Amino acid sequence: MKFIKRDLATSFTTILFVIISVSGVMMFFHFFDTQVKSLHEILGLVFVGAALFHVIFNWSSMKRYFAKKVFFLSFTLLLAISSFFVVQSLNQKENPKGVLIEKMLSAPFKNSLDVLHVNYDDAIDRLNRENISIETQESIQKIAQTNKTSPFRIVAILIQE
Repeated sequence: MKFIKRDLATSFTTILFVIISVSGVMMFFHFFDTQVKSLHEILGLVFVGAALFHVIFNWSSMKRYFAKKVFFLSFTLLLAISSFFVVQSLNQKENPKGVLIEKMLSAPFKNSLDVLHVNYDDAIDRLNRENISIETQESIQKIAQTNKTSPFRIVAILIQE
């Protein structure tokens, strides 16, 4: 049974590594970003579990590998590179995409419609068809809060043809 566990752990780790690598490259080059993002994130979490099982089931050989200088040097180098990126991200004041999205969703409703190139009457019709209460029209964010839904769902309704 131990042999089967080792084989499964190694197989899953390898296959997930390939999928996560390909989806990561696709995201880097912005190929099908929105479709690939969820796959990449969820399978990334599954990969962590598979890699953990791989280490556990192959512990005796892994232990010898972890004791080698090449492992320590690789670990140190990758930790330094990762730390550099983490420190750089901490130095950023705000994420420009986040600021843009927040401003768009909290802007006056009619201004958001102008940006989305949606006619006011069409917007009201679309929201009514989806049973979205439009009592408050302060902003997309307020409409979403009133209807206990995501502001992104409101935007999706507004831009549908």
